Amino acid sequence: MMGMSNTELAPLGGAFGAQALAQMSGSMQRQAGREIERVQAQALVADTREQGRALLTNTALNNVGALSALEQHLIQVAPLGEARYKHIVDS
Repeated sequence: MMGMSNTELAPLGGAFGAQALAQMSGSMQRQAGREIERVQAQALVADTREQGRALLTNTALNNVGALSALEQHLIQVAPLGEARYKHIVDS
């Protein structure tokens, strides 16, 4: 792992991991395998949560942009409703 910065990760299941597992007893291999699967599952769940947050944020930003554009258009077309439009979009 020479030359690897603290922020870089070794690839999962790399040569080092395979060699280390091969040198373990059968019970230690099973225990290590379960722990590796648990860590991989946690990483998958964390990635799914992050992707979900990104999707929600993207949707919210698109909706706010569309509502703001409509608000601006309505203010030009029917300016008497400006306060109402702003109130609706802000809420």
